[in-house]
Amino acid sequence: MNIVRLEQDKYDEFFNIVIKMVEEAEFKDASPSKDKIKKLFDAPSVVTFGAIKDDKLIGFIMAAQHEYFFSTKQKVSDLGFYVLPEYRGCSAAIKLIRKLEGWAKDIGINDLSISQTTAINIDRTKQFYERLGYQVVGFNTVKHLKE
Repeated sequence: MNIVRLEQDKYDEFFNIVIKMVEEAEFKDASPSKDKIKKLFDAPSVVTFGAIKDDKLIGFIMAAQHEYFFSTKQKVSDLGFYVLPEYRGCSAAIKLIRKLEGWAKDIGINDLSISQTTAINIDRTKQFYERLGYQVVGFNTVKHLKE
């Protein structure tokens, strides 16, 4: 398995995986916009790494470099992170995170935030991140307001 920075030739395959991610997510009623994701994909402050196995994209992590909202200090935050279900448990997720960590270090950023919004195996996901040296400093909450 190789972890590579995704280029234009992989965009359609990447977008198809984004669709699968959203289908599993809490926010599945928010249909993915191919144009919006393409703008992110092409943005200079955004990076997308993909896990490639047998010439097939099996997962990705997309992240953005930005300032904290209250400071000019830079950080990196994930925008999306997903591995196809049949490849979970292999090394793809770890390798994607390590590649993102390397990119953040290369651009001189020490703070990296990765979130979890799919509500899938929350405790196991938390433990996975903790094993990689991350600490839980908050959580996500959702309320679907009715009209």
